[in-house]
Amino acid sequence: MGASLIPDDLEAKQSHRRFRIAGMPLAAIAFLILTAAVSLLESHCYYLVGGDELLELWGDNASSLTQLIHIQRTLPLAIDPFFYHGLTFLGIRLFGVNPLVLRLPSALGFLLMQGCLFYFVRRIASERAAVFALAFPMFTVVFWYTEQVRPYGLLLGLFGLAMLSWQRAVRRQAHRTWALVVLALTIAVAINTHYYGVLLLAPLCAAELVRARQGRRLDIPVLLSMGAGMAGAVFLLPFLKGAAGFRSHYQTEAVPPLVITQSYNFILLGHSAFSTHANHLLAIALALLIVLVLGSCVRQMRSKTLNLPDAEFVFLITLAALPFFGFLLGRFVTHTMEPRYVFGSIIGIAALLAIALVPILRNNTIGRIALFVLFAAFVCKGAVGIRAVQRARQDALSYLILSPEVKAAITASPSKLLYLQDIDLFGFMAYYEPDADVRSHMALVYSRDQEIRWNHSDASSLTALHLKSFTPYIILPYEGLTTQPGEYVFVVEQGGWNWIEHAFASEHVELKYVGKLGGNDVVSVRFPHSAAATSPPKESLTTESEQIQGPLQILGQDR
Repeated sequence: MGASLIPDDLEAKQSHRRFRIAGMPLAAIAFLILTAAVSLLESHCYYLVGGDELLELWGDNASSLTQLIHIQRTLPLAIDPFFYHGLTFLGIRLFGVNPLVLRLPSALGFLLMQGCLFYFVRRIASERAAVFALAFPMFTVVFWYTEQVRPYGLLLGLFGLAMLSWQRAVRRQAHRTWALVVLALTIAVAINTHYYGVLLLAPLCAAELVRARQGRRLDIPVLLSMGAGMAGAVFLLPFLKGAAGFRSHYQTEAVPPLVITQSYNFILLGHSAFSTHANHLLAIALALLIVLVLGSCVRQMRSKTLNLPDAEFVFLITLAALPFFGFLLGRFVTHTMEPRYVFGSIIGIAALLAIALVPILRNNTIGRIALFVLFAAFVCKGAVGIRAVQRARQDALSYLILSPEVKAAITASPSKLLYLQDIDLFGFMAYYEPDADVRSHMALVYSRDQEIRWNHSDASSLTALHLKSFTPYIILPYEGLTTQPGEYVFVVEQGGWNWIEHAFASEHVELKYVGKLGGNDVVSVRFPHSAAATSPPKESLTTESEQIQGPLQILGQDR
């Protein structure tokens, strides 16, 4: 298939007259500025940390690099490779626990991915198609993950940089040393940023196989560069044992093939929990879209209107197909797979979609309108998002206000503790609860047996045990409470990984409604087997307020 280029004549004639920075036209620069502005504003307006971000901060705010290495080798909470933890550790040392600053690597990674997409697609098609490719990921759920203290935005930037440096290396026969060095370093860093970063090798290897078959020879410098990057996996070895502890705990059942369509649904639609019937319809729609996009690309390649070598076409197809490779890796190696692990596929999807739309975007009027509509749509989306995160912040903080009835029930209970099963809610309250007395009477409960029974996973209980080993939080086994007399105050979380409600129902405990904590019920619980017991749980007696000061030091005093 063709590798010669017949450019848009008008665009080629006028390109030298346009305002540009680093070869980028004003449209591309405007989209990048808009991306950065919305990302920073949403992070600033919300600012709160929660969910898996807490796992990163709990571990990475270690007292020293030596302690951080020890935590990640033996008792990890977030099981990403060490590079991202080291980056977060450095950020905390320099700026403290400042969520806005700690989210910058992810936001910058997303911007890097956008820039790499632009240059990659421009070499293949037109400048306008390159701007479309740059803008498209902004409308997917991938963009939202760049506003978190998590490695996914950074990983996207590394995928984009590896793609661009590889393209530069294979299109040149000389003066490509820097491209090969960048390719090797990017592969090594990607592998050490997230374990699923290894999937970057799938499109690279597939494309090199095509090049070797067509040229009847191996490109040794490129292969050596890839090999040097793969050698970076040696830095994973000290931390594999700690991460492997979660391999058989996160998902006790085999990773299902359904995760493939769920990944595409989540990446493109922002939601994956569709019904079986809806999943089938969406799979058919996705298949039709694939046929249309690839069909358009192939037609343009045959008509010689694209500068798209077969190897680069295979690279993009394989990159867009990462959910398939993620499923295989999860099924046979890691025993876990989440749609966010294969966010890198959005790069291939955006590039292929932009290339497929070249015949439409080539028309000046239609192309300009399309880009203007995209820009205006994201401005509206960003404005709505900023308002939404402002309301979410207010709602989240208002949830932490306990009613006098709940406080009285906690005081009247034998242990004087408020028990929570959800680690996310527990961590959020430990950091943002304004009442120091409430913070001093919170306890996290865990149960491996109950979690496996109802959630088919025991990752939360394993996380609780690790958390207990190096933080001063009050963390207790659920089974230690079930034989104790008196009434104990629990928060019954709604949805998610909740197992406590199921455990109460199966054990026929006596429940008495006390109040609300956000959208969750607070109940007073009396266990049916408590009659024979005469004393409260041993570990629940230590509830002095100074115990909670450790968690505040772990997450930072400035709230």
